[in-house]
Amino acid sequence: MSSSKDKYRKGIKNHLHNNDPEQEPDLEVKGADTGTYDIRSGQFEPKQHSTRKRDAIVIAVFMVIAFFWYFNWQPFQNIGFVGDSTQAEEVIQQEGASFAFLDFMEGVEQLDLNGSPNADEINAMYQNGVSLDYLQSLSRLGYLDELDYTAVIGLKANGVPVEYIETLSRIDFLDDLSYSAVIALSANGVDADYLVGLNRLDYLDEIDYTGAIALYSNGVPLEYIQTLNRIDYLDEISYSGIIALYSNGVTEEFLQELYRRDMLDGLSYPGIIALYQNN
Repeated sequence: MSSSKDKYRKGIKNHLHNNDPEQEPDLEVKGADTGTYDIRSGQFEPKQHSTRKRDAIVIAVFMVIAFFWYFNWQPFQNIGFVGDSTQAEEVIQQEGASFAFLDFMEGVEQLDLNGSPNADEINAMYQNGVSLDYLQSLSRLGYLDELDYTAVIGLKANGVPVEYIETLSRIDFLDDLSYSAVIALSANGVDADYLVGLNRLDYLDEIDYTGAIALYSNGVPLEYIQTLNRIDYLDEISYSGIIALYSNGVTEEFLQELYRRDMLDGLSYPGIIALYQNN
């Protein structure tokens, strides 16, 4: 019986003397890290490291950077990695606005606004876009002491310019108007020059603001009213009568002809319209 040592030696011998042509011995020495050495050719083939993975990583990083650049780094901003300059600007603006309100409040307190508004009422004017310049202009016109804070807000909210109010003051029409009447004139588009023309005819004293609005809205020209004044008929007719004459097409020439013939005395405006239509 062979010992285990003999079997081992026999196994080694058989392996070394293996003459099977189909079974060739392994003649390559492999290095795990550096490459492969071929004993038969005597050449060492270095290990080829693949760059596909590295290239894919580079491309992926580039695409991620391009994505965030295109969207102005918003994803980073949302998670707090990038500072938000817009928020900082808003904070600065809010601080500036608070100081602006303090300046506004201080300025209002120095004006003679009717009712001496409290802090909440001053804030209401500020929030509704009433500027300190607007209030100061009204004060210079001597109109501010007739207005409370709601009236000032109403004028500003309805877009009544200071220049419009100045015109009303210059033609001595402002004292006859409430702030709501001023708003009505401006809102209906009554031109300041139209009011100046009516004032030159001393006709504003005969009509209120509703008459001025009606004449202007119905397109009655100043020249038409001036003709009525020249033929001494303006004092005999109401503004609604003037609108009726103009709307019915009664011409200035026809009115002048009636005056030349001394036929206006005793004629009402419906009579003039009837004569014109029958002519």
